[in-house]
Amino acid sequence: MTRIKKKRTSPKPIFLDVPRRSEKLADPDSYESRKRRNLEQKKKSKSKSVYEKAREAEQAKESGQPQRNTPLAEKIRRLKKAEEARQNASDEE
Repeated sequence: MTRIKKKRTSPKPIFLDVPRRSEKLADPDSYESRKRRNLEQKKKSKSKSVYEKAREAEQAKESGQPQRNTPLAEKIRRLKKAEEARQNASDEE
């Protein structure tokens, strides 16, 4: 059997002086306000309509530029070109 230690309690409740959330949001340098501001900026940058996304994709196709310029996308394009070149070479023979 284990013994349970007694908890030391005081007769007076302890109240910590912690600022409220509204007070934290009022301070522009607090963590809460910076977090909220960054979330709002993310929402603004991501809020493109389906029409705008389709129009951008069409413009990218018309201009001939690839839509994504990431290393992985470049690698996939190189592999596809190499595969097409192999098929063309085998078709010519």
